[in-house]
Amino acid sequence: MKFKGRTFSYVALSFAAMMSATSFAQKSKKTNEKEIINVTFEHVKAEDVTELNNIDIVGKGISSPTELKADVFHKEATGDMGIPTNVYGKEDPTTENGGEVYAGIVAYKPGKTAGERSYITIQLMKNDSPVTLKKGLTYCVEYSLSLSESSKFACNNLAAYFSKENPGTGEPGAIYVGTDHVLKGQMNKVHNGFFGWEKVCNTYTAKGDEKFITIGNFDRNETTKFEAVKKPKESEADPIAHAYYYIDNVVIRLVDNASECACFNARPPKIEDSFSTLIYDKAPEVTDKMTVDKKIEAHSIYFRQGKASLTENAKENMNFVIEQMNANPAMKIEISGNNDELEVKASKENEDYLDLDRKRVAVAVKYFVAQGIAEERIIKTYKGTSNPSTEIVEDDEQDVKDAKCRRVEFRVKM
Repeated sequence: MKFKGRTFSYVALSFAAMMSATSFAQKSKKTNEKEIINVTFEHVKAEDVTELNNIDIVGKGISSPTELKADVFHKEATGDMGIPTNVYGKEDPTTENGGEVYAGIVAYKPGKTAGERSYITIQLMKNDSPVTLKKGLTYCVEYSLSLSESSKFACNNLAAYFSKENPGTGEPGAIYVGTDHVLKGQMNKVHNGFFGWEKVCNTYTAKGDEKFITIGNFDRNETTKFEAVKKPKESEADPIAHAYYYIDNVVIRLVDNASECACFNARPPKIEDSFSTLIYDKAPEVTDKMTVDKKIEAHSIYFRQGKASLTENAKENMNFVIEQMNANPAMKIEISGNNDELEVKASKENEDYLDLDRKRVAVAVKYFVAQGIAEERIIKTYKGTSNPSTEIVEDDEQDVKDAKCRRVEFRVKM
């Protein structure tokens, strides 16, 4: 989403959360006194919590920058906005700091609804006066989250975006920004846990102009890792095609070094954590003037990163090749597999990603044989990363280039 006349600057920070009274105490290196920013919602009155998209009732510099607003839930509220039971499921307040209020955001929706996300923007204030983070100082950012039972999906890329200005005034659509000023959780994993709260944290070194922090997902769906989840059997919440997270206990505190932050000793991110969900999808370009050989070559199939499973489009393309082989019993086919560089790197950490070119050929061969093609008519070759796709063009983003490389190709061998 574009915002009028505004250039976004991004800062890498790690945390995904928000909410509450903001208290700020700066630590000087001489006195070693720590300044803490603590955001919660406890001052919200139950009688004001009556409907969804209600984050603006919080006040105290907390708002939502897009048309779809974040939500606030209250222990003494009724119906959709209650705690522990509300329209999106059931979740008790966190036990860490007690409390009767938490918030919620939409972090992911699929397909045409991808732009329907909500965020929480917090103006950094001390005693109702705006403050700015101090340049060069390191802050530990922590928050708690829980996936709602209504969620059909879970995702990664929950992050905090630091900015000099409020990033929006209610415009429709999602906020997409680069990586420079966006801080994700240290492991940036898919948060797929129902019930109970999970702490997310990371450290951030201030640039010196940060006056606002916004929590949400700032990546496009193509670069967001997501997975389908099943709601608990006992849940009465209606399933919705979204990833919805409750958020609470957002804390920013000044630290002398990263080891003072709870996540410092956590497992470092794995390469597979950054895998894209993008599958390249191009309809075969076939004309009457083309030979059968060329038509078959146009029916390459593509795969998700780290996977060797067939999509419905892949099956349709292979069905075309199978039809040609059935029409010409003497025809043999070479099936060649390819993977991308990131998969090769990931295979050094996790053997599950070894030889994906071979695994992709194997799954294609299995499909051909199941459709009645004798395996003796198939020649198997494995290209790894040595045969870049001819579909790649100069303007392609890296994840698109990778997606075009993750493929199986077919060639006639008479």
